[in-house]
Amino acid sequence: MGVKELIGGVLEGELGQPDLLRRVTEGITALARHSGRGLPVLPPEVEVHIKVGGGSVQVIEQFVQDPAFDREVEARVLNELVRLRPEGLPVRRYVVEAAERTSVEVREAPKRRFRLRIQGGDRDGATITLPPTRRHYLVGRGDWHGHEQHVANDVVLCESEKAISRRAARLHRAPSGLELESLDQGEALVVERADGERLRPALAASGRVPVGPGDRIEFTDGSRTVLTVLFEEA
Repeated sequence: MGVKELIGGVLEGELGQPDLLRRVTEGITALARHSGRGLPVLPPEVEVHIKVGGGSVQVIEQFVQDPAFDREVEARVLNELVRLRPEGLPVRRYVVEAAERTSVEVREAPKRRFRLRIQGGDRDGATITLPPTRRHYLVGRGDWHGHEQHVANDVVLCESEKAISRRAARLHRAPSGLELESLDQGEALVVERADGERLRPALAASGRVPVGPGDRIEFTDGSRTVLTVLFEEA
């Protein structure tokens, strides 16, 4: 079931509330402040608390976890705050719970800090804490993100392991924590969940795979694991 079906069916039939997308959008835009130049400024991260007074909490959780839902929220916020740049959008975390009455509340959230721990390679044992103010992190071998040496890597995995590309991957901040996009590493990049599920960002429909604390990111040479990165909450 897609976003439109959920809005027209489950949300109106079970929650008995107007469009959830509209309410989330209104909650986010209400947090906007204006800089000295009159430009809108939003908090870096927000939590969207959805209390379900009737109907299935699980259905609503599936709804807000749909990437299409969050993309629609982004589009609507940018449409409402016309001078807001896309990089000024906050990271959104959704919390859904059962309650006596339905409500949607959006509040500023503390910035989550994440840490990467490298296992293997010439930087074995190194830990890297990701700056919470950044929305994207470039990952690869050596200091430079590519042979042109125009852009630096935010996360240096190793110095000399040739199976790791200089322009290996990119991490994006997302509601789940981070999303991993494979660049020149291609299919030789695997996310392993705690339950053993293995996912390749290069084969995902969106080109990205969500990663959260406890997940392992494996960099391979196509046949064996060369280096592993443990994803932790700092």
